[in-house]
Amino acid sequence: MLIHDTFRRSIMDGPPQPNILERARSLADDGEYSNAIEIYQQIVSDDPQNSNAWYCMGVLQQKMGLDTDAIESFTSSDQIYPNYGPTLANLAFLLRNRSPTQASEYAKAALVEYPENEQLIEISSLTVEKSDDSKIFVESFPAEPRESSSFDERMIQAETLSNEGEHGSAVALWKSLLEGSPKSPEVWRGLSQALLSAGHQDRAEQCRLRAENLEDSLDNLAQPSEKLPVSDDASFIAAAEAQASQSVELPNNSHGGLNESIEWYNMGLTLLNEENSVEALTCFEKAIGGCPREEIELRVKAQIGRGNALYKSSRYNDSVIAYHAAISMDPDSITGRTLFNMGSSYAAVELYQDAVKCFSQALQLGLDKDHVSLCGIQLNRCRLLSREQEKRQARSKV
Repeated sequence: MLIHDTFRRSIMDGPPQPNILERARSLADDGEYSNAIEIYQQIVSDDPQNSNAWYCMGVLQQKMGLDTDAIESFTSSDQIYPNYGPTLANLAFLLRNRSPTQASEYAKAALVEYPENEQLIEISSLTVEKSDDSKIFVESFPAEPRESSSFDERMIQAETLSNEGEHGSAVALWKSLLEGSPKSPEVWRGLSQALLSAGHQDRAEQCRLRAENLEDSLDNLAQPSEKLPVSDDASFIAAAEAQASQSVELPNNSHGGLNESIEWYNMGLTLLNEENSVEALTCFEKAIGGCPREEIELRVKAQIGRGNALYKSSRYNDSVIAYHAAISMDPDSITGRTLFNMGSSYAAVELYQDAVKCFSQALQLGLDKDHVSLCGIQLNRCRLLSREQEKRQARSKV
C-alpha cells in the first residue's frame, strides 16, 4: 500500500522545465521507467539542484529494483531540500536492511510527517536487527506549492542557503522577497543576517535598523492579540529550562570570530532567561552571522535560541522558520523540547496539523517528566482543533 503525497517544489529546483518534466511524467505513467529515468538524468545533469528530478528518479529506480541508485537519488534530493517527509521515509525503507541504524534515524525524522505510520515506527526502533523485505514506499510526483506557504518556504530556503555558506545566493533571495514585501521586518532582518554572513557589516546594520523601525511602527498600530489556549506560556518550555544547560564555554584554541559568536550566544541566553526577548534575538542573530560555517553545533543552538526569542516576542511564523533552519543543519541534534516549542508556534498560527506532528515527534524523542503530560494535553487539543478546522473548511466549500 502506497502513501501518496505531493512533492512541494523547492526554489532550489531551478527554472521550470514544463515540457521535459511532462514528458518524463508521461513516460513514467506509461510504465516506460528506463526512458523516464534518462530524461530525469538529463535534467539533473543540466540542473544538479533540481530536487524534484532527483526525487522522481529515485521513485522510478526503486520500481525497477535499482535500490542503490534510488538511495543515491533520494540522498541528493534530501541534501537539496532537507527534511521532506516522503524522501526521509523512502530512505528509511530502502536502508532498512542495509543500514538499520541509518534507516532508524531517517524514520525518526519522517515520523514528524507520518506519526502514525506503523512501518516507520517499527524502523525507528531498529538497531542492528534485520526485518522482512516488505516495503511501503512513498510515491510522489512534483506539484506547485500551496500559495499560502510559498512565502514561508522561500524564507526557510534563504536561511538554508546561508547555513550552507551560499551567502551570495541567500542575499539575492532575501532581496527578491523584499521586492514583494518591502514592509516585512523579518525579511529586512533576514537580509541583514545574510549580508553580515557575507561580510557586509555596514549594509547589514542598515537593514537591521530598518527592521527595528518597521517593528516599532507595527507595534504602535496594533494591539497584542489574545493568545490561543494552545499557545500560552504554559505550553512553551521556558528558555531557562530548554537551554540552561546549553551555554557554551570558550575553547582554549578558538579564534576571534568563534569567540565573539559564543559570547553573543551566551549573552542571548542570559537575556532570554531574563524575559528580554528583543535584545536576546539581536544577540542570537549576531552569533549566527559571525559563526564559522563549520561550527554546526553552535549555529544550531543559536537558531534554536533565535526561535525561542521569536516565540516569546509573539512572532510565531518567524520562530517556525528559525526552528526549521536548525533542523536543516543537524536533524539528529534536535530535542523533544525544541519540537514541542515548534509545535506551540504552529498552534499559535492555527496550523494544527503541523502542531500535531511536532507534538507527536516530541513525545517520541523524549521530554522531561513534567512536560510529557503537558505535551499530551497540547497534542489532544490540537487534534480536536484540527478536526473542527476541517469541518469549518468543508462547510465553507458547500
